[in-house]
Amino acid sequence: MTTMTQLTRMRFGRVGTVGIALVLSVTLAGCESLLEIELPGQVTEDATFVPSQARLLVNSVIADIECAYSDLTAFEGAGYDDTTTRTVGWWGSRFERPITPGGSGNCAGSQENQSGAWFKPLHKGRWTAEQVYERLLNEWDVSQVPAREELLGTAALYAGIAYTYFGEFFCEVTADAGPLMTWDAALQKGEQWLTMAIGHIQTNGDYSIATGVTTSALQMARLMRARARFAQNTTAKDAEAVTDAQAITQGFTSWVTRDEGAIRSRFNRVYSAHVGLGWVALLGPIDWWSGTSSNNPLTGQPWPAVIPFTGYWDLAIQPDGRAVSDAGSPITLATANTVADTRVPAAQIVGSGIGAGPNNYPRWEQRKYTSQGDDFPLAKWEEAWLIRAQVAGGATAITLVNEMRTARGLPTISGAYQLSLTDGIGNDAQEIRVMLLEEIRRTFFLEGGRWWSTKLRYDLWFPRAEGSDQWNFNYQGGVRMAFPNGEFTENPNLTQSDQGAHCPLNQRPLIT
Repeated sequence: MTTMTQLTRMRFGRVGTVGIALVLSVTLAGCESLLEIELPGQVTEDATFVPSQARLLVNSVIADIECAYSDLTAFEGAGYDDTTTRTVGWWGSRFERPITPGGSGNCAGSQENQSGAWFKPLHKGRWTAEQVYERLLNEWDVSQVPAREELLGTAALYAGIAYTYFGEFFCEVTADAGPLMTWDAALQKGEQWLTMAIGHIQTNGDYSIATGVTTSALQMARLMRARARFAQNTTAKDAEAVTDAQAITQGFTSWVTRDEGAIRSRFNRVYSAHVGLGWVALLGPIDWWSGTSSNNPLTGQPWPAVIPFTGYWDLAIQPDGRAVSDAGSPITLATANTVADTRVPAAQIVGSGIGAGPNNYPRWEQRKYTSQGDDFPLAKWEEAWLIRAQVAGGATAITLVNEMRTARGLPTISGAYQLSLTDGIGNDAQEIRVMLLEEIRRTFFLEGGRWWSTKLRYDLWFPRAEGSDQWNFNYQGGVRMAFPNGEFTENPNLTQSDQGAHCPLNQRPLIT
């Protein structure tokens, strides 16, 4: 009889034990969350994919994708070139933007803070979502699964989330040893799944997703579809993304839920790995880079001594709403009469032996997440506002940013600064873009790669294996990422020459 472990060996593309998180039956008593359950891998497909397990299977999908998102945020999405750096050299043998995903097992696996493995769990969640969806659609009827339409919607939603992540971050994508998809084809696949999710949700009405994920599955799906469309970066898809974004209500948020306790896969990994062990430092403005990779697209000139849109220390906003200079340098509390930007909490660490690193570099830590149980925003209303602002530009962009600022109690864009953005003198469109880039950077501080995808869209700075950071660690050659080597050597549809080859030229990782 085929076991689940054997099945995943055949379908994932890479030979190896995936150990998918499924179970015949469990007792939920004593668990803080349905998503905390530790599930065995050696169970049969026929015994697992049965109607009575439908909700548990969907919860397993959520758990895997949430765990992957948490590790992705901590180890790749948060940024290891312009946001943070590791301060020790023996953990994982890589420190800055990677070429391929780190870790080879399950996220937060045998080593509490040393895994960083989000690639397999993301695939695992996607695979399970697709399997459950197919059975709900074609094999299990409402008499067997009374909540069938809800579970169809949730399974499709999380399948769409997984494909969207893959399309946002990778050059090319393959699933279940299947044919290669380019990054934009993966985004289109995500969009298709999210469209199916919206259809199922609308059939029987909106609903919440346990446990604390969201109060509106419909808005979550619409916002994720807006993201998938916007990431395709075409005029037509931008317009469709705006249509979805306009359906989002102010204050809406969906979450990657996290928990304190003994189950490592439920930890907030930014906190547990960055703060708990003290291995990760938050960076200030990058004024040490000596590379020459391309020019600054905002100016067409070589990159300046201080890299634009870098630095997370003491970020602030002036009374007229200015948060960034025309050159892309952030306003900080060093400027008189400024207001601290509460979206980017950080603190300098002082004390014996930890006040400074190599080159006498100050030691700072993030304060956005303060415990292992802090949830991550997965999709929040500000993203809808920022999509609309980027597409519209001009006075509309200012209005939308001001609505976001007002909701956070921060100074709005006004007076001479507002006039300078729309006065027709110089390049107003570029000035608006500078304003929006800083707004995006601060809004999505340490939130799963939203700044990374913005950098890709606007061709902002990546070190591309040139130079080193203040801890003397060499920068790596990642921009978009490539799938791991095994996906190309063991998938009959791919060859090694495919690895990284399907990115736009300016987004390819430097494969060595």
